[in-house]
Amino acid sequence: MKWSAREKKIARAAYDKAYKIEMQRIQEAVYEKAKNFKEENDVWRLHDYLTRKRREVDEKYDYRYSVLIFVLGRVLRERLISDEDLEGLSQDKVAMIRRVLEI
Repeated sequence: MKWSAREKKIARAAYDKAYKIEMQRIQEAVYEKAKNFKEENDVWRLHDYLTRKRREVDEKYDYRYSVLIFVLGRVLRERLISDEDLEGLSQDKVAMIRRVLEI
């Protein structure tokens, strides 16, 4: 699949927006969990949470153009981006991204 320079810029902005929102949500969760520590083992629970989130994020965010349609579809489904963030992509790409929503 070919990506024009304009499409690459649009896709990068959508990808970066989703990643930033995801990181903000994790950061907020970490602050909340740390604020509510009640026992020593809460530190390890936080560690486990962060380890799990790290795996999820590493698995989800892959900026290779060969998988970008799936990444954008997933973050759209998770409402980390909106349809407006995809404006300017070809109709074919938007249609493929929308199909990912159905999976």
